[in-house]
Amino acid sequence: MATTALVSTLLLLVAFQLGEVLSDDEYPTITLPQGTVKGRKVTPGNLSPYYSFLGIPYAKPPVGNLRFKAPIPAEPWNGTLEALYEGNMCKQTDRAGTAPLGDEDCLFLNVYTPELPGSGPLRPVMVWIHGGGYLFGSGNKDGQGPQFLLNEGVVYVSINYRLGVFGFLSTEDEVAPGNAGLKDQVLALRWVQQNIAAFGGDPDQVTIFGESAGGTSVQYHLLSPMSKGLFRGAIAQSGSTSCARGIAKKPRKNAFLVGKALGFTGESSQDLVDFLRNVSSDQLVFTSLTTINEEDEFRFLKIYHELPCVEPVVEGEEAFITEDPLTLLDEGKFQNVPYLTGVTLAEGVYFLLVGVFNGNRTLQEIDEDFTKVFKPELRICRGEPCGDAMIPKIRSFYLGDQPLNNDTLLNFIDLCTDMSFADGVLHGVKMMSTRSSAPVYFYQFSYDGGLVETLPVLANLPRPMHSDDLGYIFDRGIQVSDDSLDAKVRYRMVTMWTNFVKTGNPTLEISEEFPAWLPYTDEETNYLDIGAQLKAKKDYHKTRMDFWDDLYSLK
Repeated sequence: MATTALVSTLLLLVAFQLGEVLSDDEYPTITLPQGTVKGRKVTPGNLSPYYSFLGIPYAKPPVGNLRFKAPIPAEPWNGTLEALYEGNMCKQTDRAGTAPLGDEDCLFLNVYTPELPGSGPLRPVMVWIHGGGYLFGSGNKDGQGPQFLLNEGVVYVSINYRLGVFGFLSTEDEVAPGNAGLKDQVLALRWVQQNIAAFGGDPDQVTIFGESAGGTSVQYHLLSPMSKGLFRGAIAQSGSTSCARGIAKKPRKNAFLVGKALGFTGESSQDLVDFLRNVSSDQLVFTSLTTINEEDEFRFLKIYHELPCVEPVVEGEEAFITEDPLTLLDEGKFQNVPYLTGVTLAEGVYFLLVGVFNGNRTLQEIDEDFTKVFKPELRICRGEPCGDAMIPKIRSFYLGDQPLNNDTLLNFIDLCTDMSFADGVLHGVKMMSTRSSAPVYFYQFSYDGGLVETLPVLANLPRPMHSDDLGYIFDRGIQVSDDSLDAKVRYRMVTMWTNFVKTGNPTLEISEEFPAWLPYTDEETNYLDIGAQLKAKKDYHKTRMDFWDDLYSLK
């Protein structure tokens, strides 16, 4: 008895440290077609209580012969599933690429609801698709606490999907068509349609949202016939299928490169996939992360061959996408739903972190290999030789006749921001706003505040960089006073995001604090600058963006 009491006391102390007080007697159960799930009530400090149901399987474990295949819905379970803990994250390594993390049995989702279903109306739903370059991350709560969103009365769902070689290997034929990770996301969205009402969510009011690779995934769902009808709104933060890193260029070649690195010598797709299914998950993830094709060798983030791809049409199987996203956007082949998207002010600082400050190379080395570094980032040419002539124009526009060094570092950050994020995101905005009957909203997040990770090496560089905006939507465990500017910016972000989820419009009541955020159109190139104040503006970095439009029109 004494031991049990001690354990209970320790668990309670841990809960207090996390800012959450768990009620011992409030573990609700909900019955689904799959079976009964038991969750828990959570009271997070001074915010409203909510209920969490964690680690719910939505697909069969994609292991053995199911490795690389499209997901299969999870089977029913007997008894009550204790949905008290998050499921495994999908197989990956740590960010340094030195330690394995996660498991192949990872297709779980988490549901958080402000209230259990009762007599009231069903609530709007937000489904979060995490980022991480299709290589890292999970839908787990760490760094992505949904408390502020829940406090605005929405139901929140986060999902895991297969990453890296497990989610995106393709032989470009019927053996492994590709995009298993995106098909995981589709199956999770179908699960939401079938089950979210049991948690108080409205299946007719689902908005998908994500950042970076998650933002790119969001736009992919607008283009994919598999995702049609699964949501009514979409938010893509710092991600677009128009960006060069949105699509794999030579997936079959890359699949065989991984096989060759592991000792495979054949030429058959089936033989390759059979071989790779017998490789341990640890060995496969490490080998795939260190197998680099010649096109990607000089990139800041070298590992880009495990990405979404254009699939072959395979009889009897659903394909996620069978045409290049640029073509689909140009032809208006996407779902007409309200769309909100944007970038941070200094996205490109991230490239200094992963390409320079980690010791990978020096600014002088980048300068010497300028064409090799930047050619793969071109969105139109997709890294093909037609991009060679564009690089001198890019260099001249951003650097003039100066070398890349500390004196031109800010110009370099603008180049990385525009080439790898802003140009592609804005290209998608332009395509969709002229071809969609639904509104398209564009923003720049420019607030440099305290709800972000601080690193000494970034002290004198512009912020916010890539992913800094997430600190103003999610609870990352950084405490600020309610009257601080950080808290006010977070309040505005959460309010606008949840307004959009509820109505398709991010500004419901126009005021001095909330100016009208008007849709982007050909005639009115509106965007919202989200800084210390909200400012309605037009013509986002016009000179820089016009440069890219002119460059690609002359390809």
